[in-house]
Amino acid sequence: MKMSPECPAVVRPSENYFCRMLQAERAGGDEEICSICPELRRRLAELPCLDRALKFAAEAHGTQTRKGTDIPYLIHLIRTWDYVRRMTGDPEEQAAALLHDVLEDTPVTFDQLCRAFGSRIAALVAGESECKRKGSPAGETWMIRKQETIDRLRERLGNEGDRAAMHIALGDKLANLYSMAYEYRDSGECLWEKFNQKDKSMHGWYYGEMGRVFADYFQGSREYGMVEEYQVYYREVFGQYEVSGS
Repeated sequence: MKMSPECPAVVRPSENYFCRMLQAERAGGDEEICSICPELRRRLAELPCLDRALKFAAEAHGTQTRKGTDIPYLIHLIRTWDYVRRMTGDPEEQAAALLHDVLEDTPVTFDQLCRAFGSRIAALVAGESECKRKGSPAGETWMIRKQETIDRLRERLGNEGDRAAMHIALGDKLANLYSMAYEYRDSGECLWEKFNQKDKSMHGWYYGEMGRVFADYFQGSREYGMVEEYQVYYREVFGQYEVSGS
């Protein structure tokens, strides 16, 4: 693939290019972050902790890609950051958004994260991390892990002190749904074959239950627009499922 020395302002479907942010060769039609990149670059220049977080996450995740694809994992982290920064100007929350999977999906430990970024950012990342139960097959523990996530979110209802954690949770799950909808347009029902849980209805249950919690927590707040965007992607993939309030 021929690499362009400059990032294109708009990627055409037939265009191949080199994404300097992702440090990866990309093709038009791939999931990309071109619309997010200018704002991210501006924030990286203004906020040293954000720049450190992106570099730390990029090194920790290395060449990881999204499950069953060649989509660089960094796309998910940057998209999560974009949703979170639209909800809050807090630089520590935004840094935690970029780092939110380092404890769950890389060898980085909580102590290492604390030393690098402080206890608040480390706690926010830990709060968005599943217990993977690495000694057991992922397919066998899927339901347990997802129910734990739903229960953890429900425990935050009515607690204003958990707002930062809820920003990151909503940003993460909204970024997941965005990518799911993106792939679903191309793959259709074959999409589910790449997951440990291959039953579409179970994914619909999981994202639907979380959608209810997000709707309840952010009802009447400025962040509710993110919940409405969540609902749009949910309905595109799963159809008419009631996610607006419990």
